[in-house]
Amino acid sequence: MARHIIILLHYIAIMCLFMPVSLRAAEVQYPVAAYNAEELAKVREWEKIWVGKTINKNNIDEIAALLPQGILQVYKESEKWGAPAEGFYFTIIPYKQIIETSGMIEATKKYAPTVQVDAEGYITNYATIAGMPFPNPKNGLEVAWNFDFNTHGDANHYARKGPVITPKVTIERTTHQDQWELYYIHRVDVDPRPAYTDNPRGIHRGLFLHLYEPPESMNSRFFNLRYIDPKKEDDGYMWYAPFRRIRRINVGQRTDTIDGTDMIYDDEYGWDGHILRNTYQLVGKKEMLGSRQVDNKALKRIPGQAIPNNISRERIQTYVVEVKNKDPNYIYSKRVWYVDPETYYVLWSEMYDDLNRYWKCFEYLHVDVKTKKGEMKNMICGVVLLDLQRTHSSIPLHEIYEVGTEKVDTNMFTVANLQKSY
Repeated sequence: MARHIIILLHYIAIMCLFMPVSLRAAEVQYPVAAYNAEELAKVREWEKIWVGKTINKNNIDEIAALLPQGILQVYKESEKWGAPAEGFYFTIIPYKQIIETSGMIEATKKYAPTVQVDAEGYITNYATIAGMPFPNPKNGLEVAWNFDFNTHGDANHYARKGPVITPKVTIERTTHQDQWELYYIHRVDVDPRPAYTDNPRGIHRGLFLHLYEPPESMNSRFFNLRYIDPKKEDDGYMWYAPFRRIRRINVGQRTDTIDGTDMIYDDEYGWDGHILRNTYQLVGKKEMLGSRQVDNKALKRIPGQAIPNNISRERIQTYVVEVKNKDPNYIYSKRVWYVDPETYYVLWSEMYDDLNRYWKCFEYLHVDVKTKKGEMKNMICGVVLLDLQRTHSSIPLHEIYEVGTEKVDTNMFTVANLQKSY
């Protein structure tokens, strides 16, 4: 009898291996909320005290545990950072669960059960799947893969404009560019899905920028192509209008600051590169105040002020991930990410220099935007960039034109397009 039971169990196990993906997908629980019912009840009790309150240097210590060290320093030493007479302040709003688009949900349930990982942690079927590969991540690398698979609506177009600020001398310099982004793989919202079938070069993502300010950069243009192959370097080219010359952006320039801001090329979104160029340690979970529903028009700032006032932040339980580049000579000794568990965007990123001293603190602002399909998609709408060592900041804010657009032409990412007359 026992022998028959063992044979039956083996048979069931084999059948499960060959079960159609559509059946196994039903086991995937997604979307996943940041809080369970009991945790959310505690958050709502806390919100009865704090929602709607103005937070400034007089009461920020009461919620200090919910903010990174770098931003706390700025609020407490506001005079040093060019604060107006009323000082720096922000407001607390209620937590709101962010639900991904129907395409992301469908793709996650379809493809998450099919994810194949090799001994180094690389997803071997990386280019043929979409959605969140690890709806319930168990380690830092799985959190990083989820971050990587968020395609920001598959294609988008927005303007990025904001000041580069030296508070000590109240000096500002404005940057302004239009930006287009197109994902060739991991597509969930716009056909073709999950990937372009005509992609002989194996492109992962294309990025194109047209610069308008500062004046000396007027009509300069830049594009970057990231490839699916993790061993293949990006192709980046810039048409520098004043000299009417094209130059290649090599991999060594990825750690250069962008147009005088406090951000390097690798800092976009919290990390802009192949995932396996870093190691990721999941430190744990931590409740933070994150900017997930920000109205850029409500932000207030005077010239020389390092950070905007009236940012809205909500309580959210994040994944804390320590990120270290595998290059021993990399510009940062480590990054610390605070990752939104509902979108897998990085809400806060802290950077340490090569002597492991606290260097930078970046806050990534987000807001829900209506896609071309009429759904809501949480998108980055700006960044507050703080260099704590130089007492310097940058605040590039986004005016989002289209999310989930079909209008991004693949010919945009060519050298010939850079040389077009404007």
